[in-house]
Amino acid sequence: MDINLTRILALFLIGVATLGCENAVTPGSNNSTDPTNNGGATNLTSAEQADEGSKTDSLKTTVRIATYNVSLNRQKEGELVSELKTGNSDQAKKIAEVIQRTRPDVLLLNEFDYDERGAGIDAFQTLYLRKSQHEQDPIGYSHVFFAPVNTGYDSGYDLDKNGKQGEPTDAFGFGQFPGKYAMVVLSRYPIDVENVRTFQKFLWNDMPDNQWPVDPETNKSYYSDEVKAIFRLSSKSHWDVPIKIGEKTIHLLASHPTPPAFDGPEDRNGARNHDEIRMFTDYVGGTADYLYDDKGVKGGLEKGAHFVIAGDLNADPFDGDGNGKAAQQLMTHANIQVEEIPASSGGPHYAKAQGKANDSQQGNPAYDTADFGDVRPGNLRVDYCLPSKTLTLKATGVYWPKPGEPGGDLVGASDHRMVWIDIE
Repeated sequence: MDINLTRILALFLIGVATLGCENAVTPGSNNSTDPTNNGGATNLTSAEQADEGSKTDSLKTTVRIATYNVSLNRQKEGELVSELKTGNSDQAKKIAEVIQRTRPDVLLLNEFDYDERGAGIDAFQTLYLRKSQHEQDPIGYSHVFFAPVNTGYDSGYDLDKNGKQGEPTDAFGFGQFPGKYAMVVLSRYPIDVENVRTFQKFLWNDMPDNQWPVDPETNKSYYSDEVKAIFRLSSKSHWDVPIKIGEKTIHLLASHPTPPAFDGPEDRNGARNHDEIRMFTDYVGGTADYLYDDKGVKGGLEKGAHFVIAGDLNADPFDGDGNGKAAQQLMTHANIQVEEIPASSGGPHYAKAQGKANDSQQGNPAYDTADFGDVRPGNLRVDYCLPSKTLTLKATGVYWPKPGEPGGDLVGASDHRMVWIDIE
């Protein structure tokens, strides 16, 4: 099918599902001027070529699901698309080679700048993934999901209280332009587009018993009542993306919470990080009656559903700027498998070689997934691929080879490492 016709069909179905739209890209209510008001709408692209190796999908018994913060973000809107279209981005080539070496069937990309037409992800697939990088087999994904996120969308308020409005720190999520640090889901299996749920606009104040930041000097709310009435919980977005794998549907629960740093004694980002993570623990735990998605549908995931929580969650269970409680919500959840932790050979090597903050950490460096500042906070485990207990876990890993090992020269393409799991 012609790729433009595929987009039009997808957007038409979305428009029907959301009962009308303002335009072909951002459906929503007719009386809204909010540029992020998409009524839960999605954009879908399909590559013109079939997936390499897709003929064997029906024979596969193990499926690899991965998350990878690729750091393909740029300072200006449209800059990433322009760079990728040259076909000569060294960073994109290295990212593509990591993907070709690990060959996930389903992949969440964090920090891939959003553009409403999907030109960036189309170029990344066509000019990088579908071309061999250093003699690796090309790979392609015929099912792609992306949608608007909160980063860079101005809140209309001085959120950081520096006396200025309209700065990146005043957006619903930090960003120099709308859609910076966005997300993309790539899949070799069909995505159930009509049943995707997005939670971009859910208000933080609508979460019961939330950790709303308090000014320690006044013991009052750090934000005004006006801000409380419009403040969105998700710094990017939270997505439930159902993927059809044989007779099973697996819900990829994708997010990228704000880092628990870059704030003050009120710990506003630490509190938000905690509650962004809590949102999905409630969603899979039967305690999400308060939640509503961008279409207005309430509630969480049905009991017994298969899921994988994936993304750069910016929370280490033991180390870093957070207090550990945010990640521990996942580690102690009754419905999440946490016993087998993805590990690498490179994590311990780099922790020892870089020293400093790494020397005093509590966590096992084999589980680290990000190479952060040596002085602070050191390398951390912040990227996760956590399956439900309804799934059979066969293998796990973190792509972080030691120097001299195959692919060892690729790790500098991002400050994060791919985390993958194989499920049956």
